[in-house]
Amino acid sequence: MHATIDVRFTISIDDHKTIPLAMLAESLTDQGIESVILESVVESLDASRVEAYCGEKHAHGNGDPRFQRAGTDTRTAVTTAGEHEFSLHYVEDTAAGHDQPSYFRPVEDVLGFDGQNRYQQDIAATSIDLATSLSYRDAADHGDGIFERMPSPTTINRRAKEYGSTLKQFLPDCVTGTEADAVVADGTKCHSQDDDRSYHSVQVTLGEDSADNSRSLLDLSVNADWNDTASDLDAIDAVTDDATVVSDGDNSIVTAFTDENRRHQLDLVHVGRTLYYNLWDDAVFSLDQRREIVSEVVGEVFHLKNSVVTHRPEEEFAAIRERIARTTERIEKTAWQLSQYGSRKAAGYLRRWLPSILTFAEKAIEGVEVPWTSNPVERAMGEVAKRCKNQWMRWTAEGLEALLQLRLVKYADPDHYRTFFDELLNRSTKTAISCDLSI
Repeated sequence: MHATIDVRFTISIDDHKTIPLAMLAESLTDQGIESVILESVVESLDASRVEAYCGEKHAHGNGDPRFQRAGTDTRTAVTTAGEHEFSLHYVEDTAAGHDQPSYFRPVEDVLGFDGQNRYQQDIAATSIDLATSLSYRDAADHGDGIFERMPSPTTINRRAKEYGSTLKQFLPDCVTGTEADAVVADGTKCHSQDDDRSYHSVQVTLGEDSADNSRSLLDLSVNADWNDTASDLDAIDAVTDDATVVSDGDNSIVTAFTDENRRHQLDLVHVGRTLYYNLWDDAVFSLDQRREIVSEVVGEVFHLKNSVVTHRPEEEFAAIRERIARTTERIEKTAWQLSQYGSRKAAGYLRRWLPSILTFAEKAIEGVEVPWTSNPVERAMGEVAKRCKNQWMRWTAEGLEALLQLRLVKYADPDHYRTFFDELLNRSTKTAISCDLSI
């Protein structure tokens, strides 16, 4: 099917003025040329399809065919090309059965509108992309400076829930069979506007593949159980059976993801922070003494880290074993000394988490590289905070999860994000369109 649009465009410029190129470009943009052409193309296609069903207008015998012209109706729509008002024909199918529609728009054989929505998928997707970084109100205001018309904040919110929910169903297909050999997980809280809770729990799970040094978002959930998340990821083979789990000291994460084959690696950055808190809570040592104890333990931990970084590339595993033994001995001794002084929480913390402190070093001896920090998921939490944790923000569980699906997939897996919107907008159909412009 072809549509030919004859366009005549005249522009006048004062001979006594020098016009900046930028202003000429802005003037052309202000004419809404794309919008005018789009409306003309749609109405030309509409006329062609009506003629294909009903024959040429006013031709002899037009009253006999099965399909009869049945008037026109106005269809408004907003796209990235502008705000449009189409005058589209209806056709009556005089032979339609009782369970079939008698009236239809022939142009919809070749053009699909987004249901009854006024804002079509392209402008909706653009507004949602803005809303992953800006508030809904700011996204609407910001877009007004780019496009002729933007959806309202309420409409952007509604579409974000719709597309975010669809993206959550799309994501498992992207991560099925990825078999990440490291799981990096963390959680945070956002204020709730739901009546049954003050805060929503946000849980983020990243997967890392050390072989190709890649990282992806495996799961984003709100108010979920870590056990359910781990089971769901196992069911789609998103994680290997012997993967290492990297996190802070959140017992619910460790319990959900670890088993006899999966070991836990404690984020080394958290060792000093948590130990200091436990020392303070025990109220046994002075400020200077607490600082000295933390400094010694952190020094041992990072000496081990540096030893692995130095010796693993050269496969000097004996040196790593020696450093593991020395680190173990010194931390165990520190824990014993703390318990003797009555600092039981600090001593218990070191004893409880010592095996998890050593995991990355012990795996290095086996030739396996394991992250010693959960920094990647901490950065993802920073993305959550920037968009959703401003003091005045309150969220429903549905709205929070939908928006964070969009935000974090865009952040962690931009290729998946683009693929999702390519499918949502049916961009593959561009191959069915060819345009020829002659001036």
